[in-house]
Parts: sequence; structure tokens; C-alpha cells
Amino acid sequence: MSWKYAKGQISEDELTAYSAAFESNVHCTLNTDRNSVWGINALVKEMKENISKGIANTPDNLKTKLSVDGMEVTWKELMNMQKTGEYIDKFLGAGGAGTYMTYANIGIARAYVHKSGLGLTEQQEKFLSEAIEKKIYRTLETSKILLELAVADKQNPMWEGYYIGGTRTQPVASNPKMISEITEAFSKIDPNDKSTYDAAVDRFQEIMRPWETTFASYVARQAPGYASSYVQEKEYHSRVGFQAIWNGTY
Repeated sequence: MSWKYAKGQISEDELTAYSAAFESNVHCTLNTDRNSVWGINALVKEMKENISKGIANTPDNLKTKLSVDGMEVTWKELMNMQKTGEYIDKFLGAGGAGTYMTYANIGIARAYVHKSGLGLTEQQEKFLSEAIEKKIYRTLETSKILLELAVADKQNPMWEGYYIGGTRTQPVASNPKMISEITEAFSKIDPNDKSTYDAAVDRFQEIMRPWETTFASYVARQAPGYASSYVQEKEYHSRVGFQAIWNGTY
């Protein structure tokens, strides 16, 4: 959109609206203060100069420094941060809060931001990590609220030992030992050693297997022909999902 303005294809009012929407997106993803992106006008000026000289406006060519909550970044660097942040938001929020996967996703998010090849500097990783921690805090607070609602609900005996609730409210992960073990497993991820990620996934499936086996007995009453392969299929699809997250194709 800034490029279109520099070429004279959109009006100043349209650029202003675009800039406000862009700042809002950055605010949500990077947890910045509102109206915290400075330098868009200078960036447009550089684009206009490039156009007058016949130079292509690409992320690599644009050298203007933008300011995001006081941190200087180029357009390319900001786009790298925004892209990584949006991707982490995608899998961190998958399935909502109050599940055992919630705690796995929290560990993945904390490690993922430090993966090599994302194009982030150490300062940018720190900035994005702080934004992610605030989102993790909100996720955990939501999980607490869901748990309180589930405790007040009439309990479904099928979930006993693993979940609370399940009659009127959604079942909420409630086994402290399982939560602790999942959290520990994913806290050991080395973001640049995939074998440590695979080990965390293995441990997650090991921790969840007793529950999946228990739930398979319920499946057996509903669909006997499917029950015998339920646990294996659940673990297979779970593993595929984990690998998609780490490969950036989730």
C-alpha cells in the first residue's frame, strides 16, 4: 500500500487508513503501544526517490529505519518480526485454552522465536519473546477461568483424573502431574536442535497415552470397529500436527 502511494495510485487518505490498520496489526502481534510505528512517511519518501531513479522497491532495497516502541528496524526486519509473531499466534491460540495441548504450545512458542533462519537479531528475538510471554500469561489466565467454571459444573465421571467439567462446560485439563510433565518436556527444547523437539513430542504422547487409552474404551461403545486403532491414529495425527508447527507449515 505504501508502494502504491509512492507511485501515485492511492490517495493520502487511503495511505493514512492503511497506516492505522498496519499499526493496529503490529500492536496486536508484537504487543506494542498503539500508534507506536514511526517512519512510514520517511519510508514513502525513499520509495518515491527509488521510483524516480528506476530502482525497484523491495524489502532488501529499502533502508529507511522505522521505530517500533523505540526499537529501530528496517521494513524487512519489521516484516520478519510480524510474520513470525503472526505464525506463533496461530498455533499458540489453536484449540483455545484449558487443554493439555495448551501447555505444549506454550513451550513451542517460547522456543520457536529463537529458531535460526527466521531473520531476527538478538534484540528482535528478545522483543518478540516479551510479546509472546504477555500472550502466554493471558492464555494461562483464561485457562484458570475455564477451570473455575468447570469446577462449578456437574462433573462427568468419564473425565475423572484427567479433566474437570464436561456436562455443561467444556472439559478442562486438570491433572497437575500431567500439566507439569508436559511443561517440563517442552521447556527442554533447543530451538536449533530438532531432535530435542522430537523428544518433547514423544514425551507428550507418552504422557497423554493413558488418557487416550481410557477414552478409547468410550469410543468402543460408540464405534467398536474404530476403537482398536483409535490411540494409534490419534498419535499419528498428533505427530503430523507437531511436525507441521515446527516446519512452519501449520
